[in-house]
Amino acid sequence: MKHVADNEIRAEVRSLLVRQRVDQWRLQVRVSGGMVRINGELVFLRGSDPTPPSLVEGLERALSSTAGVKYVSIDVTNWKKPGGGEWKLIEQRAPALAVAA
Repeated sequence: MKHVADNEIRAEVRSLLVRQRVDQWRLQVRVSGGMVRINGELVFLRGSDPTPPSLVEGLERALSSTAGVKYVSIDVTNWKKPGGGEWKLIEQRAPALAVAA
């Protein structure tokens, strides 16, 4: 595997989060030695609600296949993956950028 600098990985991860319509203000992304750690609250922007677990699974898969990434850890407050199974929403929030009535 070709070596990719951490700052390049971070830029690609941020770009991926934008393409996946993830609210980046609620997340902290750390990259060290090709290991990506995402903490905070994972919220998909309006238009992706209700968020199906397949969106979280797809995000995890895309992060893992990013060039230079050796390991991905997603530790967010509102989603859990019990026993390595399917992602489950554990806290429902109002959609980001909700239109006021």
